[in-house]
Amino acid sequence: MHIGHIIPFIMTRWFQEKFGVNAYIELTDDEKFLNDEKISLDYSRKWSYENALDIIALGFDPDRTFIFQDTEYIRNIYPMAIKVAKRVNFSTVRAVFGFRNETNIGMIFYPAIQIVPTFFEKKRCLIPAAIDQDPYWRIQRDIAEGFGYFKAAAIHNRFLPPLTGPEGKMSASIPETAIYLHDDEETVRKKIMKYAFSGGQATVELHRKLGGNPDVDVSFQWLWYFFEPDDNRLKSIEDDYRSGRMLTGELKEILIERINEFLEIHRAERENAKKKIKEFKESGRLAQEMNAKIIE
Repeated sequence: MHIGHIIPFIMTRWFQEKFGVNAYIELTDDEKFLNDEKISLDYSRKWSYENALDIIALGFDPDRTFIFQDTEYIRNIYPMAIKVAKRVNFSTVRAVFGFRNETNIGMIFYPAIQIVPTFFEKKRCLIPAAIDQDPYWRIQRDIAEGFGYFKAAAIHNRFLPPLTGPEGKMSASIPETAIYLHDDEETVRKKIMKYAFSGGQATVELHRKLGGNPDVDVSFQWLWYFFEPDDNRLKSIEDDYRSGRMLTGELKEILIERINEFLEIHRAERENAKKKIKEFKESGRLAQEMNAKIIE
C-alpha cells in the first residue's frame, strides 16, 4: 500500500472515533486475482493479509471493526450476493464498468459481492472511498430499497497527487509516483528529492525574487493534505515559499521529516497488528457477531 491508499481508512477511523459506529472493511482478494492475469490467488491472499496489517495499524477499535477477506467469508455473503446478481443485468454492469466480450465472468459477477457489505446492517451506510469506487454504490442505490435497505451514501476524498506532478494519482505499479508504507527513511528522502514536482523557480536568484507556487508544488500539497495538521504552521510555510524566503529544497526537507515521522510510528503499529489481526477477523465483538451470521 502507498500513502494515498490509507486516506479513506483514516477518514473511516475518524468517523468511528467520533460517532462510535461499526466499521466493515472488505479485503477484495478475489477482485485482485480476477483483475490481473499475472497473479495467483495465493499471491492475492498474501497481499490481503499485508493490507490488513496496514489498516489495523491506523488504530481501529477491534470490537467495532470487522475485517473480512472475500475468499474466507464468501459462505456468509454468497446467499445475498446471488440475490443482488439476479437484480442486476449484464447491460448495466457493462455500461457502468466498461466490461468487454473478453472480460472474464468472475469480474462480471464481482460487483454483486462488493455490494453485499452495504446490507450488513439495516441502517444508513456511509462509505468513505476514493472516487474510482463510486460505480459500485451507484448500482447499490438502484436496488437497495427493493431489498428493504437504505441507499448507500459515499463520501469521497480527493486523490493525493503523485510525486511527479499535481495532476493524476499515485500508482502502486509506478514507484516514482508514490511513497509506500514500507519505504525506509533513505528511500523516502531519495524519492522526495528526485521526483517531488517543484513549484519553485529555475534558479535560487529567481526564486528569491519571484517566489514559488505552492498551488502546484507537490511537497506543499502533501503537507496541506495530510502531513501538517497545524494550520498556522502551514500558512507560515505557504507564505515563506510564495515570497521566496523558503527554497524548494527546504520545503522538501520539511516533508521528508513529516513522512518519516509518520512511517516510523506506522511501522511499530504494524508490527503490533500481527498480534491483533485475529481480533478483527474472528474474536472481537463485531467479528464474532458477523461470523455467526449468514447475510441473506
